[in-house]
Amino acid sequence: MALAALLAAALPAAAETPSQKADALLSRLIKTNDPGVAVLVAQDGKILFEMGYGVADVEHHVPVIPQTTFRIGSITKQFTASAILKLQEERKLSVNDKVSKYIPNFRRGDEVTLRQLLTHTSGIRDYTDEPHSVSRVTNVTTTGAIIEEIKKYPFDFDPGTKWRYDNSGYLLLGYIVEKVSGQSYGDFLRENFFQPLGMTNTGVYHAHLGLPHEALGYTLGRSASTWIFWGEGFSLGKNRFKQALNVDMSWFGGAGALYSTVEDLYRWNEGVFNGRVLDAASLKAAFTPVKMSFWTRAAWAIFFNDRGMGYGFGWVVCRHRGLREIWHNGELNGFKSCLLRVPDEKFTVVVLANTEPGRWKADPDRMARKLENIYLCGQASAPAHH
Repeated sequence: MALAALLAAALPAAAETPSQKADALLSRLIKTNDPGVAVLVAQDGKILFEMGYGVADVEHHVPVIPQTTFRIGSITKQFTASAILKLQEERKLSVNDKVSKYIPNFRRGDEVTLRQLLTHTSGIRDYTDEPHSVSRVTNVTTTGAIIEEIKKYPFDFDPGTKWRYDNSGYLLLGYIVEKVSGQSYGDFLRENFFQPLGMTNTGVYHAHLGLPHEALGYTLGRSASTWIFWGEGFSLGKNRFKQALNVDMSWFGGAGALYSTVEDLYRWNEGVFNGRVLDAASLKAAFTPVKMSFWTRAAWAIFFNDRGMGYGFGWVVCRHRGLREIWHNGELNGFKSCLLRVPDEKFTVVVLANTEPGRWKADPDRMARKLENIYLCGQASAPAHH
């Protein structure tokens, strides 16, 4: 026995597989009884890794599983953009149309195009930057009511002259989808995207849906009563989780109202990047970054540590370790998410979390990049930004 043990110790340890490395990383970052994450990694149309960590419901100790549903926030924007492009393919609208064609009496609506809404270059003020009382945002509203408020805002800049991330633009686009299609936003997405792709656990979130395996949203270091609507927060030393303010999702519309699972978002990416959602011309337009000023690109380079960052129609386009990425994240009260594609490698990472703000090292954007590095490190070029 002693000799066998000695020989075993002398042998080199078996190399960890990428999935073992991924599991070790996530197990270290997510504590068993904390709000958690669902993660999926896939390549060449095959799921390589799929796991849940932490809990979906802290009080009842319900674990996160791959089938857990999360609110996905601004990942919704690529669905809204795809709906607009689908309607353009059907010749029902053009991205060069003016907003005034669909929304009468909109301030400067004869200057703003749908393309500018899609690329965050319209200058329309972001309605989520306006102060909203806690009691107000937990109540049901309508997209029409929010648009009436947006109409009153002054523009932040002249249309087409600058870039600034803007939820108002995508709320307007969701409304335009409804007006042009004659269907509700959710029905249009379900009929054109969700059903054809087999996305049975994705839709517009509203209270009392009774979703199976639904994750509740949590926040670290703040109480629900002090959480800022749509804003980002930081831990102030209270290293504990509380339920986040449960904002009614009717406030978000085409800007961020969807829920989904890691499996459904994987199906979405496979559909998009295999030409089953939009035609080649639409995808080229969607993945072409809009021109940004030097200072905007410099700010993105600092924030994301990447000089190649740009924004198309509902997707961020950049390079990481020499590989082209097309992705978007989402964040709202109690939830944060990241959906990332490396198209040249046919590689997808999905990370959905039920805490915002959460622990920095467990941030879904950071985790997605770490998982990309684990699985593609042998295929990527040396770490460099282009």
